Amino acid sequence: MTALSKVRVGLAVCCFLAASGCATKDKPAESGKTVDVPVSCIAVMPVQPTTDYEGTASEDELKALQDGSRVMDALLKQELAQSRRTLQFVDEARLPSGALSMDDARKVAEQVGCNAVLEVSLGQYTERVGGDYGVKQPAAVTFAYRMYETKEGAVLCHGRFDERQQSLMENLLTLPKAKRRGLTWLTAEELAREGLREKMGQCSYLGGK
Repeated sequence: MTALSKVRVGLAVCCFLAASGCATKDKPAESGKTVDVPVSCIAVMPVQPTTDYEGTASEDELKALQDGSRVMDALLKQELAQSRRTLQFVDEARLPSGALSMDDARKVAEQVGCNAVLEVSLGQYTERVGGDYGVKQPAAVTFAYRMYETKEGAVLCHGRFDERQQSLMENLLTLPKAKRRGLTWLTAEELAREGLREKMGQCSYLGGK
């Protein structure tokens, strides 16, 4: 799949994620379980890069999203390794070319014997410029996820993570988080891992509360 096709796929995922937020407006917008259905197996789709609708992203930004998507794929496998659910990580070769619709994803999930789909879209993946204790540019990661069942497309869990690491001088409210991180500047991968652990842990279908 070409970089342009991946971005188009990502845009479709982003649209669906936004639509799911509207469809579940009576539920918490950030994350959590929205319906309760039996899940026998979850098809985990490859992380899809997204870009702005105006198409103004630079080649460097697009490459960063492509690279970040591969990093996120590996992190997802690590973070979900302890899940008691049966998971099927879908290879990109199984996906149709072009934009991935909900119907396409549901069909792929059913082909691998799953009745639920987990989609993650990556909107920003900016690497830090500097070291552990001093940076010129902090890491920044933005992603959204949605999990839904294949029969009716009902949303089971959804959430969004968006953080550019800040110094204590910028925001004193970050002190508890900074202390937990050892008062160091994280890499984009470390920030993404922390975000995935937080968001996936909030979904009971993935082993959270």
